[in-house]
Amino acid sequence: MDPALLQSLENLVAGAFVVLLMLSVGLDLSLSGLAATLRRPAGLLAGLVSGYVLVPLVSFALAHLLELEPGARAGLLLCAVAPGGPMGAYLALSARGDVALAVALVLVFNVANTLLIPLGLTVLQVPVPTTDNGYLWDMAFMIVATQLVPLVVGAAVHKARPAIARRLQTATSWAANALLLVFGVAVVVLEGGRFLAAGWPTVLAVLGAVVASLVLGWLVSPPRREARVALASVGVIHSSSACVLLASAWFPDPATLLTVLTWAGVMFIVGVGASRWMRRGAVQAAAAPR
Repeated sequence: MDPALLQSLENLVAGAFVVLLMLSVGLDLSLSGLAATLRRPAGLLAGLVSGYVLVPLVSFALAHLLELEPGARAGLLLCAVAPGGPMGAYLALSARGDVALAVALVLVFNVANTLLIPLGLTVLQVPVPTTDNGYLWDMAFMIVATQLVPLVVGAAVHKARPAIARRLQTATSWAANALLLVFGVAVVVLEGGRFLAAGWPTVLAVLGAVVASLVLGWLVSPPRREARVALASVGVIHSSSACVLLASAWFPDPATLLTVLTWAGVMFIVGVGASRWMRRGAVQAAAAPR
């Protein structure tokens, strides 16, 4: 198959996957809960500190300790300063976390990323080869078309027709879980070679940064289980689509894009595994005698 056509198909499938995830989250989203989250922003502030300060600092240290090559270092730090992948909100929903907090954090991250990604790279001493700002339009389109629109549609149905929303949410959740399984198999099959090609220092650095983003999200959260689940779920999922876009536009070294793809694969495996573990904990806690 023509590589350009294959890439277009991959982008289409990935876009449809994100739309389904955000629609499922929207169908379970209470607008009053979202408003309450914005009125009490402690969780949001904790997530921002973890995503834009702590995780980049840990990643910077890992890149230094493991002596990554410049291209791999750029890819690692690009992913580190780009939190807010939409799958994080769905993982929070799946793990029975605070969905309103997770959604608010994803939305804030995606808006802030347009300014804070280049600023973060500058602070971390990653030279950006081009100052072309055309990427802003591409990122904005991705956010609106694949995240904001399905989220708003789902939330509107939830408010206007709660019974219909519950039925649709069950269906979309089953479909999303099926796609997660397909993506998981694809990650193992397709990304395994990339992991080996990236080299063990890069893989170890990526693994350390991804696990740190999960753990830090949990630790800095307000002391409610639902909030901890939300910040851990959103924290571990960074915006891989934006990173692929920027790695291709800004960094000619193929090692940068390879590192970004490695991060995406590791992030998926760790994030889904952690979500399943947190959900099991929630089920056991609910079943425990009081």
